[in-house]
Amino acid sequence: MYPKASNEAERLRALQDLDILQAEPEPHFDAICRTAAVLFGMPISYVSLIAADHQHFLAKCGLDLDETAREGAFCNYAILSDDVFVVEDAWADPRFRESPLVINPPHVRFYAGAPLVAEAGLRVGILCVVDQVPRRFAPEDRARLQDLASVVAAQLSLHRAKAKLREREAHYRLLAENSSDMVIWATLDTVRRYVSPASRTLLGYEAEELIGTRPLDQVHPADAEAYGRLLSDLGAERVTRAVSTQRYRRKDGNWIWVEVNFNLTYDADGGRATGYVAAARDISARKEAEFQIAHMARHDALTDLANRTLFRERLVQELAVSQRRGATFAVLCLDLDRFKFVNDTLGHHAGDILLRTVANRLRALVRSEDTVARIGGDEFMIIQTGPVVSSSVRTLAQRLIEVVSQPIDVDGTSVTVGVSVGVAMAPQDGTEPDLLCRNADLALFQAKDSGRNTFRLYEPGMRFGSP
Repeated sequence: MYPKASNEAERLRALQDLDILQAEPEPHFDAICRTAAVLFGMPISYVSLIAADHQHFLAKCGLDLDETAREGAFCNYAILSDDVFVVEDAWADPRFRESPLVINPPHVRFYAGAPLVAEAGLRVGILCVVDQVPRRFAPEDRARLQDLASVVAAQLSLHRAKAKLREREAHYRLLAENSSDMVIWATLDTVRRYVSPASRTLLGYEAEELIGTRPLDQVHPADAEAYGRLLSDLGAERVTRAVSTQRYRRKDGNWIWVEVNFNLTYDADGGRATGYVAAARDISARKEAEFQIAHMARHDALTDLANRTLFRERLVQELAVSQRRGATFAVLCLDLDRFKFVNDTLGHHAGDILLRTVANRLRALVRSEDTVARIGGDEFMIIQTGPVVSSSVRTLAQRLIEVVSQPIDVDGTSVTVGVSVGVAMAPQDGTEPDLLCRNADLALFQAKDSGRNTFRLYEPGMRFGSP
């Protein structure tokens, strides 16, 4: 089953234009696969590009294959769909029950794939999540997968834009006056002697306004030291070519991310360096996409709280600070009471509203240096940075219970949930991440066992199932 010949030819040309099938792996795509796997609680996620006779896995999580035949592949059907393509149980679907991917590893039972739409609306690939057991995939899940696919498609477009920029750079000397890049020639002391008209678009200055200025006059203070070293290396001829990325201040006062390619220039005999040519371009969109992807990889998609990955990173950091300075801090493990009742009664949409509201309340109760994370479902964790004493953590735990217990409006319906809290303190309750979290979880179990909507501090001897 393939698209009509004309559309398929256009789609393959669009895929070829991306120039990515043989490209080096890019960590952004792997980060999205990991994010998708965590977000949907599935063991496998991958980005599949659909070529003429096979599918190529551009990025993957939980999958050992690099490519498979296109014929009979789930993605071969998904590429025909404008919406998310879902197979809730491959064993029950005659199209796939004999597929090698079902019969053999990875033994696919559930599949959901969102098309990656390139320029001109052509579908070049699929972002997929896969499980080895049958699953249901709610409309909100489809929407989230489609949102992630939009990020992948945007990154593919950025990849194509970068490739075209590299092609233009080969001819920048001839095209300086008409290039969208701002082209500069400067002497070795970095004084600008020529600036192309693109300065008006890039920085808001007329070219004449920048003649006689230096790049460090406009670079962001946080980037100035590294940028200054690079310019010094160029001026001393320690390097002949370089690429740098930093923030420049526009004439209107706003900051933009700029990538600059440097090449030394030489006198007519080619023996003495006279200065450098630089081509500068706005990469703010690319940087924003990178920041967004990096943020997604470490934050919960529903609540925007830290996810399990970022929580563990912060916990390891805080333990290192505690051991270095002898400071105390607390880990709080929270579990909502009656959330399942609300979720089952009012639906997942109501459950999502409730979780976002609780997340906002938790975030508002802690300091900026503390960490609030959603670990999964209705379970949250907090790192209360030190120094912490028993009284302060008790106060925070009691305040959490009071605030979370306040009524929540869910589409006009007032609902109330509680929260049980378990607390472990470092270093006395543990100096390793897993032990500290386990002890906080033990204290949470005791809080729930004591009637819920309360808190307990960890005490030696606590056991799961003990009174």
